[in-house]
Amino acid sequence: MWRFTCMALLVAFALAGCHTNKNMSKTENMVETTNYTLPKDISVSTSFRMLWDAWKDEVAQSGKPAEQYTPSAQLIKRFSLRNQNGEYLVTGFLQTTPGFTTESLTQLGGHCVKYNDTTYSFGMPLRSLASFVNLPGIVYIEASSPVQPR
Repeated sequence: MWRFTCMALLVAFALAGCHTNKNMSKTENMVETTNYTLPKDISVSTSFRMLWDAWKDEVAQSGKPAEQYTPSAQLIKRFSLRNQNGEYLVTGFLQTTPGFTTESLTQLGGHCVKYNDTTYSFGMPLRSLASFVNLPGIVYIEASSPVQPR
């Protein structure tokens, strides 16, 4: 008898914990979900992978599209994001194929400096990060890391 009573109480508590508010409107607390995945044909540094994962998590938690998202102070500090004219920039280096065009990068609001035929340094607005990784001709992306004085 005690086993049955204990089991019934556990089921009752479990059902009470799973109860939802049926009066909530359908538009309330809606979150925009977009699956941001890195393309399989490019390689990225560990620092860029960590930036990508942290950025993706913050965008998902904000419930806003990436274009309207503002990074947290922790993300800004951790990845040395630069604030330029109200936009946060990701900086780093690119390895590209010889067919890469810098115009595609500047159309997204970014800038780059060419070092040789396939190596560039770049600055890209965080709002365009998802489009940036899908640009044709990019082989490898490395995000800059903050320098720690000794």
